[in-house]
Amino acid sequence: MTAQISDSFRCGDKEYSVIAMSEPIDFNPGHYGLKPFYTCTACYTGYWCAYNISENGIMLEKLFIHTLDGNYPEIAGVAPSGEDEACLGHRLYNNINLKINYTGKILVGDEFIEEYYIHMGTQRPWAYKVLIELVFENGELTEKNDKSHLAAELREMLRKKADKNLTREETEYYMNILRSINFGGQRFRH
Repeated sequence: MTAQISDSFRCGDKEYSVIAMSEPIDFNPGHYGLKPFYTCTACYTGYWCAYNISENGIMLEKLFIHTLDGNYPEIAGVAPSGEDEACLGHRLYNNINLKINYTGKILVGDEFIEEYYIHMGTQRPWAYKVLIELVFENGELTEKNDKSHLAAELREMLRKKADKNLTREETEYYMNILRSINFGGQRFRH
């Protein structure tokens, strides 16, 4: 499987890739009469979203989607643009501003490190220099925790592991870091 396009979160002027979630976001294009269908191996779901965190909470700002039947109804009064090569053949619903009522944790990353790129599925948390845990209650951001130091520790452990076997204590420490930033293994949307 090709590496998948991840959803993104914009917070202020910074855009982050979504890495993991404790609970999935309850946005389903099917609820708006859309039947997503993949056009490329980088997006098997047929769509991806861009969210914005503002004083109004989590807002669905953009939806990139390709449908099976070519039907693209308006969402919240917004019609999609035409197909665009930059969108990999997907239509873009821009400035939807649909409020998302979400309770849970979302792990987002920025400054991807190319040496950790994997060509299967989604990228791992330690592949980002910047790792942020966002905590939401009913769509409102209640905590923003910088986990970048944990990603750095994991990268160091991986480098050390490549050089020699880890001790039992190092392995347990490594596993505890992984558990703390993977939300019990819950992956995003897939």
